[in-house]
Amino acid sequence: MGFFRQNVQINVIYKNGVKDRISPALLSTLINSRQVEKFERSSGWVNVASDSIRHSEDDSFAGIDRRK
Repeated sequence: MGFFRQNVQINVIYKNGVKDRISPALLSTLINSRQVEKFERSSGWVNVASDSIRHSEDDSFAGIDRRK
């Protein structure tokens, strides 16, 4: 089973400037705890403070739910 599984790692830069490679599962945790400044996507580097990123389900929606 492990044959098809890739050991994917994401390049990150922490707020203190240290570069690291982490698992995708850890990325959301580090973003939510505001420890990561940038991470690398296939399209290039993403600045967490200014670029568009997906938010985790921990973020609650404060608006009106208009779904029927």
